[in-house]
Parts: sequence; structure tokens; C-alpha cells
Amino acid sequence: MRITDSMLAQRVINSINDSKSRLAELQNILSTAKRVNKPSDDPLRISHILNLRRKIKETEQYLENVEIAGTWLDMANQVLAQSGDVLNSAKVVALREANATATADSRASSAEEVRSLKIQFQNSANTVYAGRYIFAGTKTLTQPFDENGEYHGDQGKIEIQVGEKRIVSMNSPGDEVFQGGEDIFAVLSDLETALENDDLSGISDKVGKLDNCLAQIRRWQGDFGGRSRRVEISRNQLQDQTVQMTKILSSAEDADMVKIVVELQAAGVAYQAALSAGGQILQYTLISFWE
Repeated sequence: MRITDSMLAQRVINSINDSKSRLAELQNILSTAKRVNKPSDDPLRISHILNLRRKIKETEQYLENVEIAGTWLDMANQVLAQSGDVLNSAKVVALREANATATADSRASSAEEVRSLKIQFQNSANTVYAGRYIFAGTKTLTQPFDENGEYHGDQGKIEIQVGEKRIVSMNSPGDEVFQGGEDIFAVLSDLETALENDDLSGISDKVGKLDNCLAQIRRWQGDFGGRSRRVEISRNQLQDQTVQMTKILSSAEDADMVKIVVELQAAGVAYQAALSAGGQILQYTLISFWE
């Protein structure tokens, strides 16, 4: 087969273009520090990279949900702890005034104390976080309890996803927590009335009721505490997953900069060599005018 000057010139030009393309590719990789910058660079790798990015984004969303759920559950636990303190204080009052040595005047004074405790308890049950009542069910913009202890929320639960196939209830309706079993509002009101009326047997009866209320609060503390632990476990798992996936993503898309610099230098030398060789081979051909 006869090799014409035109064919030889085209081969030289193709060789120079190939060297130039490789040089541009390496320069692009060096500037972005990424092995893959567009789908055509490596379709299989880019698919893997996009999948990893999607999973990382999902995990980041789960982590945001975990923070929201954790904060709500922590607030609920704080409210329950405060409620337990109020009930313990009310029990101390009831035990003191159930003593035969107590007087009508001391019981009247203690009635005022219980009234203050009842208001404190109501305020705790109506706790607001980020403009939302945490014990109103899904009616988070409605104050759940009025001054008479009547519930105005609903029985809905707010659920949030904290991982793949992992859902946690952030709250529980206030009537279940504070009125499911013993109606704590009613117990405190009845104790206040018994103290006002100097009713010794009524005061004594409320000691047992307050024990029931405390047990009820402790059960809910265990319930919310269990949810908090599940959320914390999810947080740790998600953080570990994020670290691992980020490492895998980096391995898949990040360039070995030292290697790229070496290859870039070699490609530059190859390009210059191609230009020089082409110029020497085709001194009287189109290569003289191509540059």
C-alpha cells in the first residue's frame, strides 16, 4: 500500500491531536482534582459516584431528622423530670398535712403551695419548643391544657424517619401522658381542695394517688428514654455511614494528584515531541501551516 504525503500528514496531525487531548484531559483533572468530570469520562464510574452522592444526601437528611427528634424527646424528658419534681413536692405537702399535728391554718397555707405547684405542672405540660406545643398531639399550635386541666390537643403522633425503614414517634398526646391512668391535674386539684377544707382523710387518700402519678410519670420517662436511645443509636450509625460513604466517594472520584502531575509532565513532553517530530517529518507538507 502506497503511503502518500496526505496520509502521512493526517497521521501526524491525528497523533498531535491525541497528545493535545490527553494533555487537556490531564490539565482538567488537575484543576478539578476529580478523576471523572463528565459522564462520558467513565459512564460506569459516574453512575457509581452519583449513587453514592444520593445515598450521602439521604443520610444527611436522616441526620437532620435525628437532630429534630432528639431535641423533641429531650424536651419531653425534661418536662417529665420537672413534673416528677412537682409531684414529689406535692407528696411532701400531703404527708406533712396528713399528720394529726397539722392545723387548719397550716393546711390552708399548704393549699396555696399546692395551687402554685399545680400552675407549675400546667406550665410544664404546656411546654413549647420552636413555637410548637410538644404535648398537643398533632395540634401543635393549640395549647393542650387549660387552667382546669382539660385537654384540647388530639391523639395524633408525630413520626419522623431517622434511617432506612426506621421511624420514631417524637411525641405522645398529653392526655395519655398526664391523664392516662391517673388524671394528675385532678389529683392536684383534689389535694388543694382537701387542704382548703381541712379534710384529713381526703389529704391522706391523695398520698396514694400521688404515688400512682409518680409511677405513671416514671413509666413515660422510660418510654421517652427508650426512644431517645434509639435515636442516639441511629445518629451514631448514620454518622459512621456518612464517614464510610464519603471515603468510598473520595476513592471513586478524587484524583491521585501526584500521579496526575507526573502524567501531565509526561504528556507535555509527548506533545512537544509529537510537534517536533511532525515538523521534521513533514517539512514541506501542510504541517508547516497547520499550527
